[in-house]
Amino acid sequence: METIFISIASYRDPELLPTLRDCLANAKNPNKLRFGVCWQHDETETLGEFINDSRFKFIKVPYKEAKGACWARNLIQDLYSDETYYLQLDSHHRFDKHWDATLLKMFKQLKKKGHKKPLLTSYLPGYFPNNDPAGRVNECWSLEFDRYMPEGPIFIKPHTINNWKELKEPIPSRFLSGHFIFTLGQWAKEVKYDPYYYFHGEEPSLAARSFTHGYDLFHPHKVTIWHEYTRNGKTKQWDDDPEWSKKNSISYSRYRHLHGMGSVLDGSLTDIEKYGFGTERTLEEYEHYAGVKFINRQVHKYTADYKPLPIPQENFEENLLSKIKVCIDVWKETIKEPDYDSFVIAILDENGADLYRQDSTADEIYNMIKSDPNDQFIHIWREYNDNKQPTSWRVWPHSVSKGWCDRIENKIKYE
Repeated sequence: METIFISIASYRDPELLPTLRDCLANAKNPNKLRFGVCWQHDETETLGEFINDSRFKFIKVPYKEAKGACWARNLIQDLYSDETYYLQLDSHHRFDKHWDATLLKMFKQLKKKGHKKPLLTSYLPGYFPNNDPAGRVNECWSLEFDRYMPEGPIFIKPHTINNWKELKEPIPSRFLSGHFIFTLGQWAKEVKYDPYYYFHGEEPSLAARSFTHGYDLFHPHKVTIWHEYTRNGKTKQWDDDPEWSKKNSISYSRYRHLHGMGSVLDGSLTDIEKYGFGTERTLEEYEHYAGVKFINRQVHKYTADYKPLPIPQENFEENLLSKIKVCIDVWKETIKEPDYDSFVIAILDENGADLYRQDSTADEIYNMIKSDPNDQFIHIWREYNDNKQPTSWRVWPHSVSKGWCDRIENKIKYE
């Protein structure tokens, strides 16, 4: 009997039980599902009717002992018992009717076309618990390159797949989502989660590692599962963990080391050899497939423009560019005038010369200042293409009544 092992990491999540119920209620073959759940809970939570269900294995963790999502997912992989397929989810989802049969049909369609290890992944369309099912987003999304974070990892964002309703089969994916992975069960053994990763970096690292282990990445062309993104008012692990920032820094350091991207922190590489790349393909092959260049933090024009795979390999290096995306955080206490009509916004090189400039209008300034009254900073995003890494930024406010005000400058941190 073909079985599906479902990995779910849950942290103090009131959506866990509704997710499990909806998963089983909408499965075509619920008796073929096996669940591994890392239940990171407080004293008010229960496992309801699932506590004695033979299909479930639970790792019960008092929430104060939790160490992050990747740590939890690593533990769950040890519960895998040679099930045929592996499905990784979060603890806040809703499911389409016969979702399991739909995923299996897509998977076997890819196998029939010659892909030995298909892997279906995506940022799933969203749902809202307070407006469900009416608020569900019904479209298929791809995973696209947004930018390199200053600390090293690629930041990925969703994008609606063009003409997805007309597609007859899944389409190739460059990247991977941690909240939706459907593939062969052996993935749980071959691509072990690095428990020292914390949050950012998990997904781009898993994409490259899975590819080098021989997995072919695809986006589903049908909506099967929805994911809750906003999670308003719900406690995250980093809300409770006073050492989350340290864990995050270690995670970034491990990512840079693995991808050859720069300096690492002392003592941050414990057991790093266990969580590396595979031998069926090289990291360079993944870079040419996805259209990225880790060591130089570059992206291919095709990838930057969301063009479909495959990427033309002719003149590959010449078509790499540095897509610079900078978030300029300005402390509100430094901008007190009521009548700003413009900000000079400049991105600078190591000598203080302009690499890029795009000034803010009065309307943009007003909207940034008023967007979140509880935020002590305004956040100014600037994006451009260049092959020179910037080292600092400058904001020079202009007031109608006061004229040019004090310049505000800061360094850009890369690690």
